[in-house]
Amino acid sequence: MAQMMKQFGQDRSLQRDQFAGPSQQNAGPSTMRTQRQQGPSFAQGGDMVNEFFGQEQQQPRMGNNNFEFSALQRELDTIRQAPSMAPVGGNWTAEFHQQGPKIWELTPAEEAAMEKAFIESKAAAGPTQSISVWRDEFMNHPEVTNMNPAQLAEFETAFQKHFEWAHEFDLQQGKGKQPFDLNKSWEEQFASFDQPSEEEMARKVEEAAAAQDPSFEQFENVWQNIRDQMAEEDNGWEDEFGNFGNGHAIYKPDLGEYVFEVNNTYMNHPDPMTEGLRLLGSGGSLSDAAMAFEAVVQKNPQDSEAWMHLGNAQAQNEKEEPAIRALEKAIEVDPGNLQALMSLAVSYTNESYDHAAYQTLERWITQKYPHLAGDQLPEAASPFELHDRVTNLFLTAARQAPEGQLMDPDVQVGLGVLFYGSGDLDKAIDCFVAALKGRPDDYLLWNRMGATLANNGRSEEAIDAYHKALELRPSFVRARYNIGVSCINIGCYKEAAEHILTALSMHKRGNGDSEEGVNVSNNSWEMLRKAFIMMDRRDLADKAVVGADLNQFRPEFEF
Repeated sequence: MAQMMKQFGQDRSLQRDQFAGPSQQNAGPSTMRTQRQQGPSFAQGGDMVNEFFGQEQQQPRMGNNNFEFSALQRELDTIRQAPSMAPVGGNWTAEFHQQGPKIWELTPAEEAAMEKAFIESKAAAGPTQSISVWRDEFMNHPEVTNMNPAQLAEFETAFQKHFEWAHEFDLQQGKGKQPFDLNKSWEEQFASFDQPSEEEMARKVEEAAAAQDPSFEQFENVWQNIRDQMAEEDNGWEDEFGNFGNGHAIYKPDLGEYVFEVNNTYMNHPDPMTEGLRLLGSGGSLSDAAMAFEAVVQKNPQDSEAWMHLGNAQAQNEKEEPAIRALEKAIEVDPGNLQALMSLAVSYTNESYDHAAYQTLERWITQKYPHLAGDQLPEAASPFELHDRVTNLFLTAARQAPEGQLMDPDVQVGLGVLFYGSGDLDKAIDCFVAALKGRPDDYLLWNRMGATLANNGRSEEAIDAYHKALELRPSFVRARYNIGVSCINIGCYKEAAEHILTALSMHKRGNGDSEEGVNVSNNSWEMLRKAFIMMDRRDLADKAVVGADLNQFRPEFEF
């Protein structure tokens, strides 16, 4: 019965959002369970006990009654008839501490009587009590006639669920299972069961291993290889944070060496460096410009400027990882390449390598303004300390601008990156605005302004900044991609898809070649799939994979 009532309580909890108060007691079946919580069918307080235990006086006995609690009822009646412990309105603390029998403190005689009543009821039930007897007795209760048919069905389900164990236990007893003795401790009975020997357990394990699916063993081997590889390449943040300040902190994943295009027509060009700069300055293809700079560094790997231009071209082409590889190489060749340091700090920030970005900005500020650092700076105790220290260095440099002159725009860019990393987006926007006063035609600054506005929840203003960047440099793929992201944020999904498709179409190499090359923009393809999904066009999203022919989307989109 306790399990049955528990089931009823769980069902009722599902109707909390349809709670029926006193004014809703005549509601329909949808609120019936809540009504049962306050309705008149089950009396409250002491009447509920009388109603439950008084059923043997309300109906004739039918064989062995499993609800035989008359002795227990008599004991409870004795407790209820005890005199009150304190007058009404008396001090409740005195009542609480007053000595004497309480309903929760039964005397030994009362406990013995309750135990006897329970044993008698258990004996009357019998060891193989059928579920039908419990159900029949409950169904003959007078209050059952007032119940809703749907609720009766749930009670039936509860009986089937919670009392089937008795039948199952009897079956186990009939199969020769060792019976439980309630007079023994469970430790003794557990020890009495037959336990398999070690040899038998080993044999069963070998049989199970021999019978398993071969494909499962292959899966286990693959999974173990992955785990071994992850253990070897574990660059977890715990190690990074723990090693911070020890001179060898791991602040970002190793992206490896730069990967060059296989078929590069600029390898035969007489002056690929000049051609690459011409393509950048005239708004030509960023993919072609990147290949021109690749040809330069393949011929002369020590050309830091060419590595820097290659990294900038890839970043503007929305290909961040190859950009980082190229910029890192530029600094490796020439640690004093300030433009490469600033560009690398921005790329690190874009990839959420914040610690690496702060370290790179510190290298930039201490090289351009060496007097600010003085002696060699000590190792920072934590990433937070590093961020604060670098921010203070940039703020000091900004304050030292001659009166009446604009501050160094690069200092403002660095401050904008630092505030962006710490989440102070309003301050970051102010920094980029100040930098644009010194370089109003810098399309990179307009794009960074737009990205900061977008991440600050100002997508419409961000789109205006991106359009300004495209006016200055129509081939700027990253600005086109960013417009697509902002369009998704404001719910313009078709327009977002068209902007991203335009950006991807600008990745074509050479004369009409539809291939993207080895350095692809995974971000662009992922964002295109997201736009299609938001349009509820799963058919198009399935087609938006790296290397797909963009012409298949032209019938529905203009780009």
